[in-house]
Amino acid sequence: MTSRNKTKKEEEKKRQEEEAAAQAYEEFVATFEETPVQKGKVWVKAGTFDAGSRKEDTKEKGKLYKPTSKLAELAEKFSSAEKAAQYQINKVDRDKPEKPGKKKEKDKKKKSNLELFKEELKMIQEERAERHRIKNMYQTRESGKSSRFEAPEPKIPGFLDDPKIGSFDPGDPTTTNLYLGNLSPKITEQRLMELFGRYGPLASIKIMWPRTDDERNRGRNCGFVAFMNRKDGERALSALNGKDIDGFEMKLGWGKAVPIPLHPIYIPPALVELTLPPPPSGLPFNCQPDKRDRDKIPPVGTPLPTEGEKKEEMDKILQRAVVKVVIPTER
Repeated sequence: MTSRNKTKKEEEKKRQEEEAAAQAYEEFVATFEETPVQKGKVWVKAGTFDAGSRKEDTKEKGKLYKPTSKLAELAEKFSSAEKAAQYQINKVDRDKPEKPGKKKEKDKKKKSNLELFKEELKMIQEERAERHRIKNMYQTRESGKSSRFEAPEPKIPGFLDDPKIGSFDPGDPTTTNLYLGNLSPKITEQRLMELFGRYGPLASIKIMWPRTDDERNRGRNCGFVAFMNRKDGERALSALNGKDIDGFEMKLGWGKAVPIPLHPIYIPPALVELTLPPPPSGLPFNCQPDKRDRDKIPPVGTPLPTEGEKKEEMDKILQRAVVKVVIPTER
């Protein structure tokens, strides 16, 4: 009986130890949870006894005492610190400025090859239309001319319709536009073209006709003549400044630069022949033979000799010939 009781006691003790260990483990696990497990155990204080002074402190006697686990306090502090650190990291990431160009790359939509090709075609068409518009604006009229050496009628570009354009120049050394002051009310643009055109090709001619009664009462006009290059304008300024035209002393000066057209509106007759393509010669590249060889070349359309003495003579003629390069009239 004694051995049986001893065995039962050992088993009971072992069972109690296991239950105590399991309960301790549950409390240990609960300390790492967000909400600590609240235990129902409370204590009633009976006072505090100081062994040194042999006195008893009864201030808190009868109050409830709820013990707290140190592990729970440490776990709560650790959880709070971890949350604060995570909040700080999120705040830094949120306040961090974006890299330059990052937003633009997101907003910018990538274009397909077809869209890029369409845009390129559109630009080419716009450029072609602009070239044709300028060509039609400044193209010399060929109809009604008695000969190719006759100067065409002046055509006034639209950019000179504004009287404010072409006022006195502040000192541009590249301007080709001359300001004409104190003009006779009777003088015409055709006459100005003939007067100034002898000094070089003209880009534009414009007389500022009076529009109000005050302008008409002044009894004089002003205008502008633009040359294709500066040198011709300088020669005209030197020769015509202060010249008497119809009883009015013409005053000249440089005006603000104006756009230069592709083709002049007027070319002096002496220069027209130099700007036109040479007549067909029948030779390679339409080269022009020397004066002494003009009677020696075969008629246009006749095959050139390929052997014998005539070939040697033709080779000498071609060596003395000149290829003339001119600006095409139709582009």
